[in-house]
Amino acid sequence: MFVDNNILSSLTKIERLELLPALFDQVGTVPSVLDELHRDEVAGYQFVERIDAVKSYRGGWLQVYSLREAEVQFADEIVDASLSFTDAECIAVATTREERLLTDDGHAAEMASQRDVEVWDLKLLLEAALVKGHIETESELKTVIDALRERDGCRFSNQDRTDLFDHL
Repeated sequence: MFVDNNILSSLTKIERLELLPALFDQVGTVPSVLDELHRDEVAGYQFVERIDAVKSYRGGWLQVYSLREAEVQFADEIVDASLSFTDAECIAVATTREERLLTDDGHAAEMASQRDVEVWDLKLLLEAALVKGHIETESELKTVIDALRERDGCRFSNQDRTDLFDHL
């Protein structure tokens, strides 16, 4: 499973980054995602240090995959005015390696879906956490949803909230 920077940063901001390795056997990203996160760190976001700590080459669980030449070419082909090169790289890697992509970027999700990539958003991730028992109570789910809103500006529709709470 490949994860983009918005999901990594959202989970890190609410101190629930551990949901990724709890739900997936392998979690990876591309170097450009980390580059974007480090630009955030320069802008004053301290959460980036927590992501650095989980990189596989530092003994953590987050694999950082270098792009193959064909993946770089594919990313060059699909990048456009509304799709960043980082998102294009994530899509290219997920497509060529037949992996799931975890993103909350609607346009990137649509572009990936058009290439038959299975896409999960934050809601699906939380649903999986509920089903697998990594979020166990209504209070814990409410805390996660509230933290996402307060710390990351993430808003769930009433229907999405209802769907999530129905898993308890």
